[in-house]
Amino acid sequence: MTIKHYNSTFQAVNATDELFFALTSKPDSDFEAEALALLEQYAADCSKLKCSSKTEVFLRFHLSDISRQATILREILGKHDSFVSFVGQAPLNGGRIALEAWHLRPPDFEKTVIDYNGTHEVDIKFKNYEFLYHCCRKLKTGKSANQSVEEFNSLEHALRKRGGNVADNCLRTWIYCRDVDNNYAGLVKARRELFQQYGLNENTNYISSTGIEGQCEDPHRLIGMDSYCIFGLEAGQVEYMHALDHLSPTSAYGVTFERGTKIIFGDRSHYYISGTASIDKNGEIVHPGNVSAQTVRTVENIKALLNNHDADLNDLKLAVVYLRDDKDAPLVEKTLQILLPESLPHLMLKAPVCRPGWLVEIDAIGVNDSANPSYKKFV
Repeated sequence: MTIKHYNSTFQAVNATDELFFALTSKPDSDFEAEALALLEQYAADCSKLKCSSKTEVFLRFHLSDISRQATILREILGKHDSFVSFVGQAPLNGGRIALEAWHLRPPDFEKTVIDYNGTHEVDIKFKNYEFLYHCCRKLKTGKSANQSVEEFNSLEHALRKRGGNVADNCLRTWIYCRDVDNNYAGLVKARRELFQQYGLNENTNYISSTGIEGQCEDPHRLIGMDSYCIFGLEAGQVEYMHALDHLSPTSAYGVTFERGTKIIFGDRSHYYISGTASIDKNGEIVHPGNVSAQTVRTVENIKALLNNHDADLNDLKLAVVYLRDDKDAPLVEKTLQILLPESLPHLMLKAPVCRPGWLVEIDAIGVNDSANPSYKKFV
């Protein structure tokens, strides 16, 4: 068995290219050996595509035993000049570590890493826009609702320091919930109440999100959240994605996130597809108990979202597949080989979805040249 490594590129004419990477380690004698081999392959892939630490913006590691492995990995990485995230979600090929990454080539931007009071942030400043990745690495011990409030309060504080706020500037969150079957309800309640305070509701908009099983390094921590925010957007540059003939609004079953978000620039569009499962227009699970059929419906839902907003599956650049039962991995992989573009980088992870009846969930990032010249370019 070899390291699984994929990459995809959006190439722009006389502008910044975007490159996405997904790698999963091969099983080895121990975690350190796997991590070193994975990072060596990642470096080789980056070198081949003229990427480096200067072009790297975002790097997330998925680990099979985060409480033990994160410390080892942090020592291997050393000081890293990008947003680095760790989440406990085991890869489903038998390996112990997987990574996903986003690079911008050439590095025509100013990148600043900020670590303070347990908060990890990366500012990316272009000529036209400023991007912020944010996570809070230290939380008080408490229930999932309390920790969710603390996460969002940390993000709101970071944004207000820059003259923004969650409602206006946060476009995407990834929320990881330890023991999702027992702790997701607290997250949902806290987020709903916070969004009401922020002025976000079903008549305005929510925020695209993945809410999924995932562990943080501290075993007492029930919630972890990575956030992506943008400054400098004009009215009309953000479209909240819908496909009402396929998927209900999330408010139909009491949760508060968008199905997806399209960000329109003067030279391209970005698509952030939230965690998507086998659901119908009434908010009900489709194909209970049948993971293969659920996978088909999940991809169909993602395709519908994209098609409603000037995109298709070929515009996807990175996908993450989450499974409740690791024994389903071979069947799901076989199904996805038929449904998804062959070149699409993707990871497959052990991560139960928020409803026990959902056996598979997929989130994704897409880029295409569906642009509006009246807006400022990406760079």
